[in-house]
Amino acid sequence: MVTWFIFIMQFMWVWIDEFIGKGLDAMTILQFMGLLSLTLVPIALPLGILFASIMTFGNLGESSELVAVKSSGISIARFARPLFYFISILTVASFFFNNHVIPKAQLKAKRLLYDISNKKPVVAIKAGRFYRDIPNHTIYISSKESDGQTVNDIKIYDHRSGRGNDKITVAETGKMYVTDDKRYLVFELQNGWRYENKQVKDKNELEQIRVGFGYWKKIFDLSDFKMPQTDESYFKNLKDVMTAGQIANLIDTQKRQIARQLYANKELLMVQLSAVRRDTMIQKINLPTAIDTSYFYNRLSDSVKRLTMQAAEISVRSVKSMLEVNKQNVNLQYMSLTDNYIELHKRYTIPFACILLFVIGTALGSIIRKGGMGAPFIAAVSFFVLYHFMYTIGEKIAREMVVPVFVGMWSPSLVLALIGSFLMYKANTDSPLLNQEWYFRSWQKLREVIRKTKTGKQ
Repeated sequence: MVTWFIFIMQFMWVWIDEFIGKGLDAMTILQFMGLLSLTLVPIALPLGILFASIMTFGNLGESSELVAVKSSGISIARFARPLFYFISILTVASFFFNNHVIPKAQLKAKRLLYDISNKKPVVAIKAGRFYRDIPNHTIYISSKESDGQTVNDIKIYDHRSGRGNDKITVAETGKMYVTDDKRYLVFELQNGWRYENKQVKDKNELEQIRVGFGYWKKIFDLSDFKMPQTDESYFKNLKDVMTAGQIANLIDTQKRQIARQLYANKELLMVQLSAVRRDTMIQKINLPTAIDTSYFYNRLSDSVKRLTMQAAEISVRSVKSMLEVNKQNVNLQYMSLTDNYIELHKRYTIPFACILLFVIGTALGSIIRKGGMGAPFIAAVSFFVLYHFMYTIGEKIAREMVVPVFVGMWSPSLVLALIGSFLMYKANTDSPLLNQEWYFRSWQKLREVIRKTKTGKQ
């Protein structure tokens, strides 16, 4: 629960700028937090399992209960077997949760975050500044009273005509407020003037109209400031909102597209080499003579030869350009295919990390033999950072196609499996691997050996 909350706060800190000043209601924020909490479960679950296993077996070791277990002839691995079965079931459940629930939550969260990002800020007209967020209008107020509504020295510039500020409204004082449904911004102005520049028909002249008023009510429509409602189908083609089966189908489709593109490149090249192919066929059927193109070429005039060479050069350059474009398209398709493979492997590697980190946590807790939030927390964070670092590096080199996707995505799990096996072996054999006193005694013995060696040489 703690790790899950930490990840949520980290994500919220990244996107906090998108929320400030948007006037979001509590239900929208709670809805986003709920969707975000679901999407972060697969990331927080492995760390939570690691932390819980280290604390649990650390407490058992600190209270000498593991000593009693070992004295009865039961190894740590056997003692932790029921929990291992439970974690395995939890891993399978995590996969189905990651494969079915997370894509739907991702889809709704992406749509909501997109709508929040595109929502205009709430109307916040500050004194002494020009406000331009209302389309085709600029508003200026000199000062605002303590009640938040009474304003002084108001100027409203209307440039809907596209000819500049040809309509201006000024007033000495007035009230400014937003209606309860947040749909309209209302100005109730007093003691002011309206100025309008109007072009005279069929003349290159301007006519200025000035109208004074004692009270005038101006209403602005704020419908553009509402939260947009984007259709979820707009995001359904993103790979992180698909299930593993949908990604696998997408990979098959991309493979067929790449195969068709490669075949088209081959056909394009072979058409241009038709002359070579024809000569080859003539040789295969053992004709007595082959077509000698140089004989016809030498009988052409110099001008025709030049035109022939120019036509051939243009044809070759055209084919080369088309092949280069097709090559870039194939490379882009390979990159997209690699990304989809990575996303497919993620659906399996992240849940499988729960088992590996549980084994490591069980072994570390048995070796450390300390509970609480001290050493177990440091050990848990250290191993999780190590796994996250290896996972990030493996994903990056797989995405850049330095290594196969399978190698890049599963090599961190292999390393964790080796570390877990080593630590479990040390835990079963009562190894002093993390015993500070053992390291101190070993260092003292090493210093004694070095001292005797130097004394013997002298």
